[in-house]
Amino acid sequence: MRTEEYRTLIRLIRELASEVREVRTGLDCKIDNVAKKVTEAFQGFGILDPEEETWTEQQVCERYHVSRRTMYEYRKSGLIAYIKTGSGKNCKVKYRKADVMEFFSVQNA
Repeated sequence: MRTEEYRTLIRLIRELASEVREVRTGLDCKIDNVAKKVTEAFQGFGILDPEEETWTEQQVCERYHVSRRTMYEYRKSGLIAYIKTGSGKNCKVKYRKADVMEFFSVQNA
């Protein structure tokens, strides 16, 4: 390969790399905008913030007249979504209200 051909090839590679960076930057901006819109759309539903609108296991059991063992079985089988903090005997299990309402409405249907 001659020197001139090599320089042309290097220039083309640099131009291509520049175009790829521009496309990637544009996609990143579009993804950020979509993520922001989705976050705004779900605000207030207790879906994105696990501490917002949650019930303890005891609250769910009292409200829906089920035992803690039944709730454990639902969790173990993957039927209901939950949030677990801590470990061992110190762990706390919480459920998002929206998830609980949806689960029991399907169960009772």
